[in-house]
Amino acid sequence: MEQKEIRLNANKRKSLTNDYRRHEETKHSQEKEDFFDSREKATEAIDSAFTTMKDVVERRFELADVATLQTLQKKYNTVNAVGTDSCFFMKVLDTKVLDEYNDEVDKSNHFSFELDGGFDSANYRRYGSSNHGKNFTYAMYREDMKKVGLNPDCNIESDITNAENGNDSYSRRSNPYLAQCRNDNHAWLQGGQGGTNLYDEWKDKYRLHIIGTGGCRSRAIPCTDLEYAKFEMMHQAKADVVLKHTKWIQSIVAKVKRFEQGIKQMTKFSQVEKFAKHPKVNWQISPEILADKIGMDIVVSIDDLADSIDSIGKPKDTREEKIKQRLAYEQWQQSSRLAS
Repeated sequence: MEQKEIRLNANKRKSLTNDYRRHEETKHSQEKEDFFDSREKATEAIDSAFTTMKDVVERRFELADVATLQTLQKKYNTVNAVGTDSCFFMKVLDTKVLDEYNDEVDKSNHFSFELDGGFDSANYRRYGSSNHGKNFTYAMYREDMKKVGLNPDCNIESDITNAENGNDSYSRRSNPYLAQCRNDNHAWLQGGQGGTNLYDEWKDKYRLHIIGTGGCRSRAIPCTDLEYAKFEMMHQAKADVVLKHTKWIQSIVAKVKRFEQGIKQMTKFSQVEKFAKHPKVNWQISPEILADKIGMDIVVSIDDLADSIDSIGKPKDTREEKIKQRLAYEQWQQSSRLAS
């Protein structure tokens, strides 16, 4: 059999680019390490803040009073004074701070322990369960989401594209692909595909009894400056997860874009293989792509043609069989070179 060069086309370049993205995501890098480290620190900060929050809330709403009201609620259906929540409005007594307009205001803020809760006052007021909260959610469950074919990096990738193209705010909101990604992500996080509703799981884990009805602001809970600082540390840790996730994906996207530029200049599959084997790259091209290459890199002989015609109508080789054939062929090539 005679080997011939495989010429690249648009589909093969796209497959190789996607596989190169996979390769870059598996590599060690400082950005990746920082991202993984930030998630561990955020988990610790959230648990520590909740321990403090539990002390503060139960100091404000004593458990004995909660139990009394629960008894009354069971006895009288007109009583509705106690419930549970995972989002709390905290206020430091007798303390003023300057707001964005340089006016004196109470030192207060929402602190949400919900999975997609906001984590700074400005974004909480503007979005509620904002994209900031969603970005944190995507970052925390990134590996699980990738395993089921979702894109937890969609917001970051959209921001990169918008920044490059100078898109306005309307263009950012009217991106159909981004909207579909977010919908699919949300469905999975809610327990789609037979999974666990992670929103509810977080609410159940970080739930405390409160007394009073109405919104959070109507039951502002007093706390000390030190306790408030602990809650702010949770916000900072969550923001750091989003920042580190963003920086890592930005570095990945930049590398993949540079690879896209390079592969456009390549015309042959052998050039990609040479790049993949470079000591600074060490890219193991996916077996699926190599298997797809089988049958394309051989000049068909008379016997091959006869065999191929004879095989029409017979069961096709499985992907595993194609991979075995590819490996056998490469071994034959190597032995032929050694023999010559």
